[in-house]
Amino acid sequence: MKENRREMLKMSITLMIYTLIAGIALGLVYTVTKDRIAEAELENVISSMVNLLTDENGNTIVNVDEIKKIVLEKRNEMGNVLFEDGVGTVISPVYEFETGNARYFVLTGRAVGYGGNVVTMAAFMLDKNSGELTLKAIKVLDYSQETPGLGAKIGESNVQERFFPIPESGLKNGLKVDKDAGKQSADPEEVKQEGVVKVSDVMTGATITPRAVVSSLNAVYKFLREKYLGGEE
Repeated sequence: MKENRREMLKMSITLMIYTLIAGIALGLVYTVTKDRIAEAELENVISSMVNLLTDENGNTIVNVDEIKKIVLEKRNEMGNVLFEDGVGTVISPVYEFETGNARYFVLTGRAVGYGGNVVTMAAFMLDKNSGELTLKAIKVLDYSQETPGLGAKIGESNVQERFFPIPESGLKNGLKVDKDAGKQSADPEEVKQEGVVKVSDVMTGATITPRAVVSSLNAVYKFLREKYLGGEE
C-alpha cells in the first residue's frame, strides 16, 4: 500500500512538472508571436477593406493610406460587440469614409453557420443626396469551420458576389437566401432588388452557411441604419 502511494505521488509530481513546462513553453511562444499575429490580422483587415472599397473598374474609392491610418487608429477597438438581434452580431469598430457624393461604412458581423461562427465584413454606401443606403460589397473573413465542398464554397468570389449590390429596398425587407424566399428559379441579379440572395445554384446542398452570412448582414444593416445613423435621413 505504501509503495502504491509512493508511485502515485511520483506520477503526480511528474505530471505537474510536465504541465508546468508545457504552460511556460506555450506562454513564451505566445509572447514571441502575439505581435506578429496582431500585425497579420491588421494586414488582413486592411487588404479586405481595400478590396471592398474598390469600384468595378479596379479603382480604389478611398485612398489606401487613409484606410491604413483609420484601421491603425481603431486597432484597440477591435472585437467588441456593438449590437445583437438574436441571430446576428455586429463587432466593432465601424470604419467610416467620405467622398464627394457619398459616405462609406465598413462593418463586421457574425452569425452561426454549420460548424461555428461565419464572419463577414461588409461595405455600405450612403448616397448624400438621396439618403439611400446600399450594400456595396462583402468579404467573408472566416468560414474555417464550414464543410469543405459545401458551406466552405462561401469563400469563392463568384459566390460572395451573389450577396451584393443590394439596394435599401431589399435591405429593409431583411435579406433571405433564395430557398427560404421560394425563388430558386429566379435570376440572381433581379432578385437582389427584393433582398433575395440566390445561392442554390452555386452552393448546392449548403443552406446553413449562406443563411449565416445573410443573418450577419441583416444585423449589420439594422445597427447601421437604426443605431449608428439614427434612422432614415
